Amino acid sequence: MTGNLFSTSPISSTHDIGRPSADGRIGIVDIGSNTVRLVVFDAPARLPVPIFNERVACGLGRGLGQTGQLDPAGVELALKTLGRFTNLAREMKVENFILVATAAVREASDGDSFVEEIHRSFGFPVRVLSGDEEARLGAMGILGGSPKSDGVSGDLGGGSLDLVSLDMGEFGESATLPLGHLRVAEDSGQSAKKAKKIIAEQFDRCYWLSEAPGRILYAVGGAWRAIARLYIDQTNYPLRVLDNFTIDANDARSFTKLIGEQSSKSLEKMSGVARRRADTLPFAALVLNKFLEVTQPKQLVFSGYGLREGQFFEMLPPEMKQEDPLISACEGFAVRSGRFSVHGEEIASWMAPLFVTESDNYNRLCHAAALLSDIGWTEHPDYRALHSFIRVLRLPISGVTHRQRIMLALAVFVRYNGKRKQYEVQQVRDLLGKKDQHRASVMGVALRMAHSLSGGVPGILPRTALNMSNSKLILKVDESSRVLIGNSVEKIFHDLADTLDVKGKIE
Repeated sequence: MTGNLFSTSPISSTHDIGRPSADGRIGIVDIGSNTVRLVVFDAPARLPVPIFNERVACGLGRGLGQTGQLDPAGVELALKTLGRFTNLAREMKVENFILVATAAVREASDGDSFVEEIHRSFGFPVRVLSGDEEARLGAMGILGGSPKSDGVSGDLGGGSLDLVSLDMGEFGESATLPLGHLRVAEDSGQSAKKAKKIIAEQFDRCYWLSEAPGRILYAVGGAWRAIARLYIDQTNYPLRVLDNFTIDANDARSFTKLIGEQSSKSLEKMSGVARRRADTLPFAALVLNKFLEVTQPKQLVFSGYGLREGQFFEMLPPEMKQEDPLISACEGFAVRSGRFSVHGEEIASWMAPLFVTESDNYNRLCHAAALLSDIGWTEHPDYRALHSFIRVLRLPISGVTHRQRIMLALAVFVRYNGKRKQYEVQQVRDLLGKKDQHRASVMGVALRMAHSLSGGVPGILPRTALNMSNSKLILKVDESSRVLIGNSVEKIFHDLADTLDVKGKIE
């Protein structure tokens, strides 16, 4: 072990890992079997958007299955990396700083001495996660973005695969298997045939995985996200957002079988595969293929969140944990980028009579769209619609499927009177059915009218009311607000009625 690489002083008095607060920036160091990563989040905020994210491939778990010890070169690089990370955290004024270690450190015979060296050198304790804790933090990352997740979560790291059953957001059975992509590649001697046998023997231990077929399998971890990225490239899927990217289970099994049969040289030639991933990606694919075979899900959903985000959510105040992740995130973007003080709640409430027959999920999307409806005001008018569309499509928000994300973007695009023949819109619009395209258009025209009628001034919309019947749309305006109904408002109102395929009347 090396000596003290940097002078240290406490970042704050919040070293009690069991009782962190979220009053300031949160820094999380994840000491994994393959990489060591620092992520710094701004807080308090419900959405874990990193303001700093850096990883170093240290390979601590390299050779662990054969030697039972951490890789010496990996230890040296990890200590050097941690010296940089701890000092960066101080310079960033991180108030809540946590170091967690996973499978390699937990299993290595010299893991305890490595942890002691970190504490001695840099002044911070390391929380070595048990297999159960690691599995649940990974699943907590999924629940933080989609609180009602229902199925099985699998978090693949370099040294282990962490499994948790999820029942509408509640934790069920869990297990940790020594099936990390680095571990399987080494234990099998890079042999796909031996790897399949190792993988099958380990999955046989988890009888509960096959008890509820037809649910959803949630895939977490960088290696599995690399598979998702490769699938997107190979199929020319038009939306390159990994969080909540969904594949039919049969397609996923065929694709992972194909990737599991490739050599690292073949994978290196494929677009979207980083060279550092190519050696172990076939083994990550073999693990996922077996996981799909055992669980028999209806869909495979890739999560952009994992252990670090799970740790972030664990640190949030209880009241913040109860917030809707989508609405909370959109409120944050509205505060930072909105021009006027009209609150999304006011716009959403005003539009609500148009959607009384719609589901709660659709009304939730309307609320989110209302919050984002002024996001493009700083753009050049000629590009406002398109830039807003692209921005909403790629926002780092959670709690939405790709279909819902496209509906949100299309609603904001229509709100800015965008022309739907734009190439960027046509690329993804066909991922929606005709009904959803129409619903997004209704939402967008209603948003355009809300902004035109109110001029962005709070309190005006509640002085008017929309009433909707099967054949008529009525806008009721009180006497003091009649002057606000100009030609532009009348035109947009009748556009809204036409979009709804009803007659419109202003009273």
